Amino acid sequence: MNESLQARIEHLEALYSEQEYTVQALNDMVAQQDREISSLTLNVEMLKDQLNALKTELPGDISSENEKPPHY
Repeated sequence: MNESLQARIEHLEALYSEQEYTVQALNDMVAQQDREISSLTLNVEMLKDQLNALKTELPGDISSENEKPPHY
């Protein structure tokens, strides 16, 4: 095989190796972000439940307190 062709093949192999590493690194990051999103979603659901529980414990109608008086 001539040297020019061998050099091109080696260059392509090096590029492929770098791309393979990059793809794996991106895949790892996506997997980590998916775990974080799942955790954050669970936290939001728990906070919603806590907020709803607190709303039921408060006396009176909360929504009427936040309404503007009729003269506005």
